[in-house]
Amino acid sequence: DILKAIEATPAETVFVLPNNKNIIMAAEQAIPISTRKVIVIHTRTIPQGITAMLSFDPDADDNTNAIEMQNATERITTGQVTFAARDADFDGFKIKQGELMALLGGKVTFVDTDLEKTVLKLLKKMVKPDSEFITVIYGADVTEEQAAAIEEQIQAKFGAKTEITVINGGQPIYYYILSVE
Repeated sequence: DILKAIEATPAETVFVLPNNKNIIMAAEQAIPISTRKVIVIHTRTIPQGITAMLSFDPDADDNTNAIEMQNATERITTGQVTFAARDADFDGFKIKQGELMALLGGKVTFVDTDLEKTVLKLLKKMVKPDSEFITVIYGADVTEEQAAAIEEQIQAKFGAKTEITVINGGQPIYYYILSVE
């Protein structure tokens, strides 16, 4: 699928943003078999991919773009809020089916049962004194009203020093994908 997408792109150089650590190696396997020049930026999350795209400079050469795009991914902190599909022991936590898991950098940071509380607690761990932007991408199982309510709380807590953007991503599995930069 990755190779097919690369070949369908009408560009001589194609930057691939896997946005998932498990897809990076598959993307790199397309490099030697593609008819295009392929550069894989090691994005592990959607926010990293968005930031890498925004760092692309059409006037820069491929190597400069690759360096700048990869560097941009390192300025992003990504958090995710999802639920446990079953009882499990994960990252040292005993998790019961249906509980909320707060992930930071792909690792479970804490478990809770209140969605708004989980988002705010996770953001508190993510936001640093020099943070400028918070992006909240809400998923398919979050209503516009729930997203508006959490946006209001985030604005009250972090809005004085950060720019906050809330986007309907419609993603499954993750109630919220959060990024801070």
